[in-house]
Amino acid sequence: MNGKMNRKQGKRTGWATLGLALMAISWSVMATASFFEDYMIDEQDGMLDASRFLSEVPAGFLPVPILITEPAVGAGLGVAGVFFHESDQQATAKGAGKGAVLPENISVIGLGGTRNGTKGVGLGHMGFWLDDSLRYRGFVLYGDINLDFYSLADRQLNRPIELNIKGPAVIQELKARMGSSDWFVGARQVYRKVESELESRITLPNPTLDDRINAFLQNQLGRDSVTSGLGLLAEYDTRDNPLDPQAGYNHHFNYVIFDDAIGSDVNYDSYQWVGLNYWKLSDSWNLGLRLQYDGVSADGDEELPPYVPPSVDLRGVPVNRYQGRAVAVAEVELTWRFSRRWSVNTFTGGGRAADSFGDLHDDAQSANSVGAGFRYLIASRYGLHMGADIARGPEDTAFYIQAGAAW
Repeated sequence: MNGKMNRKQGKRTGWATLGLALMAISWSVMATASFFEDYMIDEQDGMLDASRFLSEVPAGFLPVPILITEPAVGAGLGVAGVFFHESDQQATAKGAGKGAVLPENISVIGLGGTRNGTKGVGLGHMGFWLDDSLRYRGFVLYGDINLDFYSLADRQLNRPIELNIKGPAVIQELKARMGSSDWFVGARQVYRKVESELESRITLPNPTLDDRINAFLQNQLGRDSVTSGLGLLAEYDTRDNPLDPQAGYNHHFNYVIFDDAIGSDVNYDSYQWVGLNYWKLSDSWNLGLRLQYDGVSADGDEELPPYVPPSVDLRGVPVNRYQGRAVAVAEVELTWRFSRRWSVNTFTGGGRAADSFGDLHDDAQSANSVGAGFRYLIASRYGLHMGADIARGPEDTAFYIQAGAAW
């Protein structure tokens, strides 16, 4: 027992040490006073600004420390590096234009670990190609995650069961602008290969669980399960800055089919609509509204892996705490910008999860959250803010470091 605990503790310490080392290396590059003044101080207001460092220094990137307080996995530490790759034309312009520069390519690499043994690493890339007429977004992730599940086999549990979910995941989207309009259409691909194990100290079959849940766990655990899907997407986007919008609309719909014909072990459909709305009320005040619906459907009594059904996604609400085959969320955020650099925000939201769309009105789990935070304009060239939020949900309080838009 002690040996197992020491090995887990050693792994967690290793992830934290590596994250801190990467942060230290990234900032040590800027250690000299002349370098810092040349590349990290804005000539306009004399404030800290990473624009020149990100756009002019080879391999320059924005280090983003990650303090993990996600209630579902416990406290932890991580780090991410964000790289901006501009076109030759953008680099030559030196940001002389009035609006924020939208780089042709943005890359992200990150890793982290938490106190309950969860750890992961990921790579991400966003492309705004051919004068933003073609957009790409892709992520490759590997996670070893310990999560509490409150719902299994479409049954609610009296107490959560902790599962270890381990394996790679790939998510990709490619979309093309329709002429000179604000509409995009494209394709979406999702691939996951996951092995699930029981972390909770229970034996199976367990007399405290009903027969369906016992059968579900015995069937799902200890084997690889592949979910592979292909689908279509449509998007309407008028945001003034896709990285950190202050005004405009982004409405996104995707429909993905998971089928054994494309390598999936489970057959089901998923569909999602996300509506992001940003209004500039004045020079100092901004209002944002997020509306989102996620759903999955399967033929007959097809049982879905525990990580497939969506859950209420709100700051302050643990991942997978409120889970169902139909989930609706609404969140509103008000921001006060009291200087060019600094702003504060407050937000609140609510969500409902049920077995079907028709049950969302009455027979559904519900969760609400409220919170506040602050932002600092860290890279004026890109209109990019960084800051932190603290949010209180039904059971927990969580802290988040934010880079760019929270949605």
